[in-house]
Amino acid sequence: MEYKSLEISWIFETDLTNMNAGEGSSNLKEIKSYNNGLPYISGQSMRHALREAMKRENKEKFKCTPEYPCGDIENCWTCDLFGYLLPGEGSKRWSPIKASPALGQIREPITTDLIFRMVEDIKCPECQKSIYPLAAREQGVKEIKKGKPLKCPECGKEFDAPYDIRQALAYKQLIKNIYKTSLSIDIANIGLDEVPKIDGDKLNGVEAIVNIDDNVRIERVKSIVNATYNLSDFANQSREMVNASPDFVVLGLQKQYNHRLASAIKMDEEGNVNIEHFESVICDALEMEDTKICAGLIKGIVNNEDKLIDSLDKLNKKDNFTLCKSPKDAFNEVISFL
Repeated sequence: MEYKSLEISWIFETDLTNMNAGEGSSNLKEIKSYNNGLPYISGQSMRHALREAMKRENKEKFKCTPEYPCGDIENCWTCDLFGYLLPGEGSKRWSPIKASPALGQIREPITTDLIFRMVEDIKCPECQKSIYPLAAREQGVKEIKKGKPLKCPECGKEFDAPYDIRQALAYKQLIKNIYKTSLSIDIANIGLDEVPKIDGDKLNGVEAIVNIDDNVRIERVKSIVNATYNLSDFANQSREMVNASPDFVVLGLQKQYNHRLASAIKMDEEGNVNIEHFESVICDALEMEDTKICAGLIKGIVNNEDKLIDSLDKLNKKDNFTLCKSPKDAFNEVISFL
């Protein structure tokens, strides 16, 4: 395999959402936050969303679950790409996929949303007035069992509750933001398992007990790349549908393994990308032998977009840097290099 690693760094914008809630109290789902109120999505949640995006397109390749790993890295993408721990066998595998938390960049106000359980309307058989949830509130309870007498607040008639009623109320914090995150793919170690080679009482290098074909390795890398563009399986997406697809992305194919490009994008709280820092990191990464970097941008996300585009146009004149029309084109360009 010519390339050893693929680094992906990107930002994405969301509307109101809570993609990875903290513990909170019993009836409040809090936004996870850092730096006095900026939201973040944990690296664990990012990897979970990546795995689910890959499974949607390649379900037959995932032959076990993280809770019950099979350890077959040659055939199972769960164990090969996301690592495992088998204490009973004394076996473990470090994941070749590293993910950073997605860090919110803009200081936005938090919105608190009321969540309640919708139930079928209950009417008084005498006056046909709707008495739920008013009856439950007047009785000072959150739950009414089937058969328990209810009293109509309008006409005073009593009758039995037709079914169990639970007046469940909770609150959820929501926020809109721009998030910065990065992903590192250790291409060289996908589908590879090595053990020490012992000659007598001396260590004589390592021996590969599993080493998949490069074409199979590339297939797995392509799946990771496509899944990164399709990230969407976060918490609560049935009510707060958002996605983590890149709006501005930088991808670097490298013959050395490092995470240099993970720090390429820096934003201030007004939504401006630090252009000087961005150019410095990109130029530094291009100094590595035969590194290829692709970038793509969706307009309308970055506040200082004009300056960023000027910077990208300038970098595009370098031999190993390619400015693409969109993030999707940048992903396709990397796949074509592979």
